[in-house]
Amino acid sequence: MEQTGPNRRQRAHRSQQLRARGLTWEQIAAVWETDHPEVGPRVAFRWAHNLSHQEVADRWNALDAGESTMVKARIYQYEHWPAKGRRPSVAALHALARVYQTQGRRLLTDAEYALYGTDDQVEIGRVDYRQADPNFRGNVPSGGSPAFPGTVEVAFPALSQLRDQRPFSGSEQLALYARESDLILSEAETTNVGTSTTERLNVDLQRVAASYLKIPTAPLLADARRIRDEALRLLEGHQPLRHRRDLYLTVGWAMTFLAWVSTDLGRPDVAERHARAAWHFAEECGHDGLLAWVCKTRQVAAYWDDRKQDALLHAEHGLRYAVRTGGETEVMLASTLALDYARLGRLSDAHAMLYHAQEVESEGTASPGGPLSCAPERALSYWADAYLVLSDPSRAMEMAGRSVEISQEKSERNRNLGTERMTMLHLVRAHIDTGALDGAVEALTPVLETPLEARAAPLLLQLGEIADRIPAAFQSGGQGRVIREAIGAFSDESRMRRER
Repeated sequence: MEQTGPNRRQRAHRSQQLRARGLTWEQIAAVWETDHPEVGPRVAFRWAHNLSHQEVADRWNALDAGESTMVKARIYQYEHWPAKGRRPSVAALHALARVYQTQGRRLLTDAEYALYGTDDQVEIGRVDYRQADPNFRGNVPSGGSPAFPGTVEVAFPALSQLRDQRPFSGSEQLALYARESDLILSEAETTNVGTSTTERLNVDLQRVAASYLKIPTAPLLADARRIRDEALRLLEGHQPLRHRRDLYLTVGWAMTFLAWVSTDLGRPDVAERHARAAWHFAEECGHDGLLAWVCKTRQVAAYWDDRKQDALLHAEHGLRYAVRTGGETEVMLASTLALDYARLGRLSDAHAMLYHAQEVESEGTASPGGPLSCAPERALSYWADAYLVLSDPSRAMEMAGRSVEISQEKSERNRNLGTERMTMLHLVRAHIDTGALDGAVEALTPVLETPLEARAAPLLLQLGEIADRIPAAFQSGGQGRVIREAIGAFSDESRMRRER
């Protein structure tokens, strides 16, 4: 980095000239940063003082800065971080700020500062040795800093905060502003993310969502967490706004998936924590589809946590975003709301919302897929559930039958097995409600073959409701007894697996 810059004689001449004109060390460092945008602030301050790495180390050691002997190699490492080298500790920033007579915050770029924890950032903000610079006191009259000729005040640490006691000539001003624009362009074009990176993360997330309930859940959770964390690490760097928004979406979708799976694993309380974090990222990037699905995920958690009124409120909230998104997202939230209305006895609202859901065109919504999607068979499953609650088992049986038929015609890769199993249970309930227990046994049999690792908590809760749904007259004998015993054995086996 430094080999392409000015030599030491040139640095000495320029810094001495600026110092003689009354500039502070911070202002001189800002000049070097403007003239040489390839250098970082720690190099610029060393150039401002015209010191070698060894001379900085010697001054550090003379301050008795708290570390054993400082060496020039460590100063070099501090200057080349974060691309390589070593991150300066807060104590190191204290020592460097004393050597350079500046502020700790001024020794870091915005991107570097973001890599420190909150407590460290607060401490760095307190580091200020500018009073040791004689020119600093002379440059700051009462009432604040003098305005830089011809510029508007902008937020720290912009380089246009450079101050000079002598007004610049028009030519000097134009040259300075041009150098500032060069630096702005250089920083704006620097990125740690490209289109291929965001596409890869999205493909990974789609694969995870599509694999849910088809392979063991633990590795999928680990993958979703990896995707979330990789996107968060990338956000610590610099990227264009369009890629930053893509990364926010990736983080939000990943945490929404984690929330959904947490409910399926019987932890709606954990799901709520993931969903709250996902909501922040959805709001930050203003994505109506993600906002709607976060609401849907919170609705699921609330319902299975036996907070049915909260579930309804989440569904109503989500539909407001879903109608702006359309497609599968609007179908899902409208269908969810219809079911919640039915569960709470708001029958006319339930019928009206069912009609709305069935009128929406379901194509054209982008989401990761799997549980965070609403293909036609899933919408039909929701409608079947709603008709069961509305005491219309015949219509429910029709909807559930169509749903299972559509699902089973798909390739194994594209089938949503979680939805398919829940829909089979809707068929079981419909057969029980119409007194056809033979049909209920037939529909129940494939569900009882569900592998242990795919037995989601809502599935087990639904089975428990089915066992209680059988009329008392049929519970002790015949097919009613067969159903209850089969469900009991299935539930016991599942519970023993979870307790191991």
